[in-house]
Amino acid sequence: MSDYTDPTTASQRLSNADRDTAVAALARALADGRITADEFTERSASAKTAVTRGDLSPLFADLPDPVEQSIPASATAPAPDPDLLPPTAFREQLYDPNGVRSGSGRRQPLGGSMGRVIVSLSPFLALALFFLFGYLTPDGFRWSWIFFVLIPIAGIVVYGAGSRRDDNR
Repeated sequence: MSDYTDPTTASQRLSNADRDTAVAALARALADGRITADEFTERSASAKTAVTRGDLSPLFADLPDPVEQSIPASATAPAPDPDLLPPTAFREQLYDPNGVRSGSGRRQPLGGSMGRVIVSLSPFLALALFFLFGYLTPDGFRWSWIFFVLIPIAGIVVYGAGSRRDDNR
């Protein structure tokens, strides 16, 4: 690399950022297949302990200058590791055959934001009706528990069969 092989700057002391940049350049060389993993380990250990720019010069003497490379490193990104991808069935739900993310498949509530409000308030409404009818009607607590059934019914109506699937996301 031209930065480290310049004899006029060979005696300049390195900063931590300079050492990190050198290790990152070595990692790019490893990713490009220019050095082996063992060479990377040795060279990065030397780069981390380097004191001057001249100490880094032998580490990059046989590597090309990244500016002179014809293909930018970002254009040739490696394929993702298949072991780190989500399971195939899950990927098929999220991505169309062309690899473009399709709709999330999440259902949109019936009534939009008002549907969300109804579902959010249904527990409070059920609790209020429970106490209201429990105290105001004779033997009310015996049957007023039925108001709590409103909570799942509201969820089913708003997010269930009456809702629409959002495939435009």
